[in-house]
Amino acid sequence: MSRKQCRSFSAEQKVAIAGVQLEHHGLAHAPLAHGTRFSSKRKKEVMTRSNITRETRRASLERRLLDVARFVSRPFRTSGAAQLQRNITREVKRIAEVNQADFPPHVVLPENFGRAMPERVVELLLARLLYEPGTKVLDVGHANAMQCHLDLIKALPSPRDITGIDIAEPGYDASAYYRDSILGDIADTGVESNWFHTIWCISALEHFGMDNSGYTGEFSMDSSLPAVALREMLRILKPEGQILVTVPFGRYEDNEWFINYDSEHLQSLLKVARPQSTIHELYFRHTFGSGWTPAAAEELRYVGYSDQANHGAGALAAVIIVKNK
Repeated sequence: MSRKQCRSFSAEQKVAIAGVQLEHHGLAHAPLAHGTRFSSKRKKEVMTRSNITRETRRASLERRLLDVARFVSRPFRTSGAAQLQRNITREVKRIAEVNQADFPPHVVLPENFGRAMPERVVELLLARLLYEPGTKVLDVGHANAMQCHLDLIKALPSPRDITGIDIAEPGYDASAYYRDSILGDIADTGVESNWFHTIWCISALEHFGMDNSGYTGEFSMDSSLPAVALREMLRILKPEGQILVTVPFGRYEDNEWFINYDSEHLQSLLKVARPQSTIHELYFRHTFGSGWTPAAAEELRYVGYSDQANHGAGALAAVIIVKNK
């Protein structure tokens, strides 16, 4: 029930609702068992005790009703989804300051990093590590960016020169975060060659060529689209520039609107980039015991997207593509 719906009830209605809930749980009354028989004397004694018990229970019930009515009337706390976004932002900020001298071949994650959080907590960390103030950055698929993603952009050191591109219009004021917002197709951008220093393609590639009707009516069902898009990203990337591609990973799953990549499909896609770039492949898995930790691709072959119930993927592939000179 929404806060607006709750406020539309009168105090009497709220108490009535609470009463129904309490009655459902057996708190509103306590009748004698059906068919119970007593002598006159015993019956009188039982009824006296029963009346006392009922009066006590009724007084207790009235207190409970008032407590529930006050609870229903008070403002609701911030939703769990909003709290999750803030948790991701804090976690990324906490780890971004850790020494990452061996990045990008390796990344250091502290113990219990991102526990019970989706893969975005790892993806945003990698995006932050690749960012250099003053460089031209392209953010692919920005129209439905999570708040934690936007918070990261807002916190990046200046000067910021970040452009977003998507086939759908952003559902927020993109000008507050991006220098430019392009309504267009990453498979055919129209941008001049060798333009961007860095390209982020964060949890976007798995949707390319899939059913994107939940986002927009302007999409193509085409299994070749991920490779075409990656080729275009390489074209508009400067020499020695970097592309960050992240996708959910593990056991292959076709979920109609996105793919959970496995090694075979990912390696097939990367063939497009290998001749003209150096590729660093990073793999991560989530467990409730340890949070997000680095892993070998082979260890993840049986991990399904929803295996961890962590609001996202159970495992992640993060590929950093460095274009040759």
